[in-house]
Amino acid sequence: MMLLMRRFLAPFALVAVLALSACGGGDSDAGTDDDTSTSSDTGTPASPSDVSPCDLTTEDTVAQVFGGTVESAEPGEARNCEYTLSGASVTLVEVYYFGDADDWDALKAGYEANRGPLTPVDLGDEAFYPGDLAQNEYVVLAGDTVFAVGIGDFTTDIAPGVAELAGIITGEVG
Repeated sequence: MMLLMRRFLAPFALVAVLALSACGGGDSDAGTDDDTSTSSDTGTPASPSDVSPCDLTTEDTVAQVFGGTVESAEPGEARNCEYTLSGASVTLVEVYYFGDADDWDALKAGYEANRGPLTPVDLGDEAFYPGDLAQNEYVVLAGDTVFAVGIGDFTTDIAPGVAELAGIITGEVG
């Protein structure tokens, strides 16, 4: 079922990534010893230009929010970090890094065109959840960081931890 959900979400994430006008992306700090490109102990990126999706939060924070144990935290295929959990309220949490504030309007338009009507939420500078996954995915502009938090479990039940984790990340990057 998890593989089916990943295959379901991957095209949507790809559309969102392609909608960005300034993709940038990639591991620009790969192979360097520059200390400014690493994350802090809180998960806060040290430099917005060197952000990896796995820099946006920590395994401990994901486990605290959703319960259980984080079995793995691996970079995904669509500018995301996949946190696989056991004994938790969900089995997969995904955190996406979509770029900076300059990318917000294009990303939002891509979501609206491809994922249904957007419901605004009071989080960060601006945020919404898309029509297809409702409150199981939050897309947030916080300061100069655009990110999303979602669950990989395909369910119509709302996972309250999604909003909580989005709020924690907003506080760290905003």
